[in-house]
Amino acid sequence: MRRLGPAWLVARRELIDQMRDWRILLPMIILTIFFPYLMNVAAKTTVDYVNQYGANLIAERLLPFLILVVGYFPVTVSLVVALESFVGEKERGTIEPLLTSPLVDEHLYLGKLMAGTIVPLTVSYIGIALYMGGLIWQGIKWPEWGFIIQTLALTAVQTLLMVSAAIVISTQSTTVRAANLLASFIVIPIALLIQGESALMFWGTNDVLWLAVLGVAIMSALVIRLGIVHFKRESLLGREIDVLNLGWAWQTFWVALTGSNRPFGFTRYLRAIWKHRRGQEAETISLREALWLDWNGLLRWYREDVALTLRHLAPTFWITLAIGVAAILLTFIYVDANLPKTLLPREELKEATKAIRGFLMDDGSGGISSTMLFWHNLRAELVIMVLGIFSFGVLSTLAFIGNFALVGGVLGAVQLVGISPWLIFAAGILPHGIVELPSIILLSAVVLHMGLRLVTPEEGRSIGETMIVTFAEVIKILIAICIPLLILAALIEANLTPRILLSVVGRSLDLEP
Repeated sequence: MRRLGPAWLVARRELIDQMRDWRILLPMIILTIFFPYLMNVAAKTTVDYVNQYGANLIAERLLPFLILVVGYFPVTVSLVVALESFVGEKERGTIEPLLTSPLVDEHLYLGKLMAGTIVPLTVSYIGIALYMGGLIWQGIKWPEWGFIIQTLALTAVQTLLMVSAAIVISTQSTTVRAANLLASFIVIPIALLIQGESALMFWGTNDVLWLAVLGVAIMSALVIRLGIVHFKRESLLGREIDVLNLGWAWQTFWVALTGSNRPFGFTRYLRAIWKHRRGQEAETISLREALWLDWNGLLRWYREDVALTLRHLAPTFWITLAIGVAAILLTFIYVDANLPKTLLPREELKEATKAIRGFLMDDGSGGISSTMLFWHNLRAELVIMVLGIFSFGVLSTLAFIGNFALVGGVLGAVQLVGISPWLIFAAGILPHGIVELPSIILLSAVVLHMGLRLVTPEEGRSIGETMIVTFAEVIKILIAICIPLLILAALIEANLTPRILLSVVGRSLDLEP
């Protein structure tokens, strides 16, 4: 607490300034009073409507979702306070006394973060309290306390995530207008996140909601760490205008991707032909020389740049591998413990056996082709990459866990028809998995590595440059290793794995290969 004492001085100063500004207070007060009333009307109308058809379950699941909505909208309005925390004071000319104070950068940043979080969270909880009171007044039964606690926790961590991201934007922007325009990159993703959480609520998956709370909390901590690491008070006064330099961005990305700023030999060959046809002086290079240069460059790229990136990925690779193995084992144990201890009834076992027969008899010449498998696996890895870019690797790790947990679940479920899970693993997963699983592990590891690099101090590099360089490393691993492994895995899975399954597992089911 002593460490946060100076930060609290900054927060108290900020809170006093906010409470004096009616332009901030009035919209928050109106929204805090009006929106819970609107949600109460929506809840009453929905409950009365679904009760006519006996769909009480829908109403029960809708009420906690409306709590999330009531807590979300006041934050979007009060988010302007966090967006103006640094850049607003810079435009008003009141930031110089704050920056010349004996406080360290961490105290300044945490003080603004505390002030920016207290007001939105307080307003959200007041709105939720009014909404819950309105439910009592209308005679509507409250949701279960487990749902209420989860929604309150989700509101808290989502508020912290939005405010911390807004303050990062405020430190990196040069004008309030630019900061407000960038707010859409906060509001829209959180709105999509709430939609995903609402799906979990309607399905009644309470345990998974706690994972959502944990995931958002980790993302909030990483965003706070990102802001503290890259916050420098002198940069607030030294940067007057932002210029979109696409040439610099592309050059930085290209050098990080290829390890060289030289063009490809084939590009030099085409450029020489173009200049020669236009009557300009051009270098003399043959197609053979160009291709030889590209081949040597490709070997050098793998030998030096890709190998260096892989060495840097070693810690995160082993961490990701351990997470994947743990996901398989825990899911297998869970499914094995919760499935019936005896086999299925004879008729159901017969139907399950027919289904497995149909799968095994598809030897790759049917609807499952290597091209289809490749694009399916590539889409899965691209989803992991996109999720990781916007979440510091948190959501990509969750998606990675889901992929490996599916393997454990399948291995646990095949025991229902009396097949050994280890036989299925050896005959149905290992032949192509020996190249496919390293691909997804590597991509997940490099995405996680990117998130860790962003929250690690790097002298002489801004957030933008660090993001470009780390994204180039992700693309490098994807192109150099993951895609070739996926192509090989698809060929094996479509042409070899079904035959091995049919030959090995078919005998245990009395199937003719």
